[in-house]
Amino acid sequence: MNPQNRAVDPITFEILSHRLYQITKEMGITLERTGGTVNTTQQHDYMAAIYRSDGDILSAGETFGQHVACAGFAVKRIIERFGKDEIFPDDIFLLNDPYLAAIHQSDIYAISPIHYKDRLVGWSATFVHVNDIGAMSPGGDSPEAKDVFQEGLRIPGIKLVERGILRRDVFDMITNMTRQPGMVGLDLKCEIAANNVAKSRMQEMYERYGLELVDAVSEEMICYSESILRRRIAEIPDGCWSQIGTIEADGIWKINMTLRKEGDHLVFDLTGTDGQSNKGINLPYHATLGMCFAALLTSLAYDIPKNHGVLRPMEVIAPEGTLVNVRPPGPVSMSTTSCGFLVVYVASSVLMQMLATSEKWRKEIVAPSASHRNGKHSGLNQYGRYCVFNLAHGALDGSGARSTRDGTDSGGSSMSCPNVEWFEQNFPILYLFRRHARDAAGAGKFRGGLGAETAHTIHDAPEEKIQGVAYGVAGLKNSGHGIFGGYPGAPSVVVLLEQTKVGDLIRQNKSPVNMAELGGQARLLPYCDFELKKDDILYMRVANGGGFGDPLEREPELVRVDVIKGLVSAEAAHDVYGVVIDGKSHELDLDATRLLRTDLREKELKEE
Repeated sequence: MNPQNRAVDPITFEILSHRLYQITKEMGITLERTGGTVNTTQQHDYMAAIYRSDGDILSAGETFGQHVACAGFAVKRIIERFGKDEIFPDDIFLLNDPYLAAIHQSDIYAISPIHYKDRLVGWSATFVHVNDIGAMSPGGDSPEAKDVFQEGLRIPGIKLVERGILRRDVFDMITNMTRQPGMVGLDLKCEIAANNVAKSRMQEMYERYGLELVDAVSEEMICYSESILRRRIAEIPDGCWSQIGTIEADGIWKINMTLRKEGDHLVFDLTGTDGQSNKGINLPYHATLGMCFAALLTSLAYDIPKNHGVLRPMEVIAPEGTLVNVRPPGPVSMSTTSCGFLVVYVASSVLMQMLATSEKWRKEIVAPSASHRNGKHSGLNQYGRYCVFNLAHGALDGSGARSTRDGTDSGGSSMSCPNVEWFEQNFPILYLFRRHARDAAGAGKFRGGLGAETAHTIHDAPEEKIQGVAYGVAGLKNSGHGIFGGYPGAPSVVVLLEQTKVGDLIRQNKSPVNMAELGGQARLLPYCDFELKKDDILYMRVANGGGFGDPLEREPELVRVDVIKGLVSAEAAHDVYGVVIDGKSHELDLDATRLLRTDLREKELKEE
């Protein structure tokens, strides 16, 4: 305990700190139950957190770490813009300007002051990824945008609700600058509801326990997280570790990161990163800091309460005018799933290198991933209504292997993916398959998690076409990265097959699940807009986790089980894992396996 807060006994501290966390959880539940878009209700692409009166992070639910940090910047920008004389009880502010606090315009932060007896005592904040923001491409991700002015509405901080009254003129202005005003309006209203829940619950706490006690617990929560994290950092030997990540976007773009660890302090230094791009893959500085914060939360701070204490031991250096600290008016609309995910990857990679130097922390190593490609569609649906929808396939990534177990199959993301039937019921598409991609996970003593591969075509589309946008971390070297002898996972790709035989196969009552039978002209999609027309197929393979350790050290029985499940082919079992399995009975031949593994190791030594 902080000596200054000895009045906070341990039991009271535990009860009130958990209550604050539960408030953020209830905020998230409110977003899901009152929202209406796939992003919020199905994919869980949202953030809910509470902040201290100065904007420091107090508590966050199970949500994205980068947005928790960026929403703190948003609170501070609102305080600077309006001042205490213009911040009233029951106000709610909106901000989505990526040059102030947001990551890109599609993420609208709703920020609400919390007052107790007319005194400003804290803030709540939420974000949802709105269905549309009026950018040149439906849905907001705009591959052809050359500057931020082509990427949709920018809000530097405005009151949507003033003293409890919705400003209808502001609400209508924002929603009617989008392609789906009804859905965007629902997005904003679910944020209002979640912030109202936070305000009500916090005021109940202040009323029951008193302002001084709640404030003391809040301070102690932050000090607790900081002290735990600093102690863990100090346990690890000082050192310096580096990693480079690349993205393909009209050329190769490089992000360079060096982690320096001195005592109980970490410095994430991105000096050497390429200059900013003319594609919307650039990150604002606060977003880069948020991505490093997110990487730290899932490594050394995985079990520490998410608050400002985790930020205090870390520093981020990101040179201005680069991919990780863009100057205006550089485009940013695809930043979250491109450079954003890549910063998380390089930050996670250097953190894993650091952990590998510590006997105590080595068991926490996870093979890092540069994440996935994805797609959005828009157009008239089968009911004649215009819609924009995100396929949410990124939630089906495979996670990296750990030092003690395999990665998670189609569960490497904190988000969720709706089922196939829900998509087909609401949108004009037909899935041909959605399955684990065989042999795609990185091999190893512990293999990476398998990601999904999907294929779909249009169905019952009134215009016989829909518009698409391909985004995500582009590059054939990007996916799960193997460590300590483990193999990388198969890269994440988006492929458009034009003029296929899918219609003929369906009319013949044949299941079009074999890609070799579909024919057509295949085109690997970079960051781009495209059209999906009749008899076209969009094939997507999301990220697969990297392996940990030498595949020849994997338990043969685990390989056999994967073969039976169809996750690993008999050929890969033999050639990669050195395991001999009978093709019919699936029984192991352990003697033959030992001989084969000896031969494979001898070949490896000769090649070296």
